[in-house]
Amino acid sequence: MLEPYQAVAIALGLLLITISLGVYNNDAARDVGTYLRRFLVSWEFIGAAAALFVVVTGFARVGRPGISLALLAAMAILVMSFQVGLRLMLGWWLGSRSHKRRVVILGDAASSEKVRDFLRGPGRDRFEHLTTLENSGSDPALSLSNLAQNLKSDEIVVACEDRGALPVDELLECKLRGIEVVDALDFWEREAGVVEVARGAGAWLALSEGLILRPARLRAKRMIDVAISLAFLLFAAPLCLFVALAICLDSPGPVFYRQERVGLNGAIFKAWKFRSMRVDAESDGSPRWAGARDDRVTRVGRFIRKVRIDEIPQILNVLAGEMSFIGPRPERPFFVEQLRAQIPYYDLRHRVPPGITGWAQVNYPYGATVEDARRKLAYDLYYLKRSDLVLDLVILLQTVRVVLFAHGAR
Repeated sequence: MLEPYQAVAIALGLLLITISLGVYNNDAARDVGTYLRRFLVSWEFIGAAAALFVVVTGFARVGRPGISLALLAAMAILVMSFQVGLRLMLGWWLGSRSHKRRVVILGDAASSEKVRDFLRGPGRDRFEHLTTLENSGSDPALSLSNLAQNLKSDEIVVACEDRGALPVDELLECKLRGIEVVDALDFWEREAGVVEVARGAGAWLALSEGLILRPARLRAKRMIDVAISLAFLLFAAPLCLFVALAICLDSPGPVFYRQERVGLNGAIFKAWKFRSMRVDAESDGSPRWAGARDDRVTRVGRFIRKVRIDEIPQILNVLAGEMSFIGPRPERPFFVEQLRAQIPYYDLRHRVPPGITGWAQVNYPYGATVEDARRKLAYDLYYLKRSDLVLDLVILLQTVRVVLFAHGAR
């Protein structure tokens, strides 16, 4: 028989494995195929952990071994069947018309089209886009509140840059009639986990909740960074020796590569990485982003970049206080100068220490364009606004999924 503490430990272990592999992520919730792939991989890990439990505890030697193992297998099949069945039932239930969130969009053409495309995108069955209204604010015959009520709308998303023309009285009437009215920036934060870099985002950030960097929180994070770094460095030492040997055998040059990056408050530091490119990768002196099939990447480099092993030496930067385990990805000064001139509020990401992993890294692939940088900034600003230890834990667990499935690597 299992002791109570063993049962609790097993349950927590199962939960951590499934969460870290993204079984409960939004993209898995939206797509059954993605869910099933991650579900099966998670149960491979669970099976390995169960086998280790049997060996270490001698569970199979209690009573009759055959009966004990058969009981474990039956319990595993029962739990797996229950999880898949529950997922399919919830998908059907939430996708049914009676549980859809019925949305009216009020705004200008560009902003409202972006929200509309999101609502109609794959895996967004929980939404029903009813109509889009132009924000003219000058049509006395238009009763937004009556229209929204007749359409049985649950929510009005206000997606416009010109707030002066908003039908404020009508929006207030909608709220009084039980229809939720939400700003597009709040909508993106709630539904996509981003803070959109748009005109007016600065005022919204200043007036909304969050974005408070409390000293006590930063000190606690620093202590956790040091503890995790020391433990991880000991755990990863044999792997680092193997990678170093492989790099030496694969191509001439040093094992490590140090590159200038922009850190906290714009300070320049040199980030440690395993060398993954040829020594002459930038012999022309012109920095450039890595491409999808970059011929500068070595054979070993392609693998270690794919599974993010090349980032492990940045633990030294964490111990030195130049980086954190979790935060925005540190960018090169050459690119920062370009991006801060083209993307509003880009320097806000430098108000926290850069990280080996982060909210943008686990949600968006490697970027090689200004638009990619803009979209990743939206995730960085969300992290900056909502940053807490719980979100850090979620990011750490999600990093396992990114490494195992090689998401977004180049």
